[in-house]
Amino acid sequence: MKPFLERFCPAAAAAGRPAAMGIVNATPDSFSDGGAHATPEAAVAWARGLVAAGADLLDVGAESTRPGYAPVPADEEERRLVPVVAALRAALPGVPISADTRKASVARAALDAGADIVNDVSSLEDPDMASLVRERGAGLVLMNGWPEHNGAPRDAAPGGLADWVLRGLRAARARALAAGIAEEALCLDPGFGFGLRGADNAEVLRGLAGIVAGCAPCPVLVGPSRKHFLAAQYPEARGDRDRATALFCAEAVAAGARILRVHAVP
Repeated sequence: MKPFLERFCPAAAAAGRPAAMGIVNATPDSFSDGGAHATPEAAVAWARGLVAAGADLLDVGAESTRPGYAPVPADEEERRLVPVVAALRAALPGVPISADTRKASVARAALDAGADIVNDVSSLEDPDMASLVRERGAGLVLMNGWPEHNGAPRDAAPGGLADWVLRGLRAARARALAAGIAEEALCLDPGFGFGLRGADNAEVLRGLAGIVAGCAPCPVLVGPSRKHFLAAQYPEARGDRDRATALFCAEAVAAGARILRVHAVP
């Protein structure tokens, strides 16, 4: 099996540049677009623009995980997600698609519809997810901070947050490997904005080079796009969250991040 970047971001890997993962929301309550791209037709139009701007792959989600989110039942998430994935696969056959879901039943339906990757923010919370990914040979993104995002106490204080993130990502990787998923199929996400508050994110960004080194050979994906903490971190962006996202991403790339999950491709 080819390594994750060569398999899903071959042009970026060959050029030695970071890959852009364009976000396509199939939710009616997205914090970033208010559900403007929730229909297959609107999603395809939005995705075409992302690809034209340079997106290497697309990430499609149908359940918001913003702070205070309301969980979506699996059947409703599947109803939202699958038609969009199928439409994107038909319209953009050469572009890898990631299904942003933590539910194995939804991931299965998305893979059937043409998705290539599962982006699981819960890092295998669903006991059926690992076997599904292994059997399908799909790519898998694992994220740190999901329990803490949902109120679990964080086992770290400011000053030790980069180490906390790295421990969490290594534990997630170990679970995937123990379940028989190939290391080449894995990508790791520090989880900016998940279990991290305000300046916590800046601290983790400062320690990102160590996180990247500790996660090798798995590539690191960052997903800061348009998140609330960016305004205080980058006052020079004057409230422009896409500009603040670009500033964050530049620092992340300098620290070794290889995939940037963004609403607006830089």
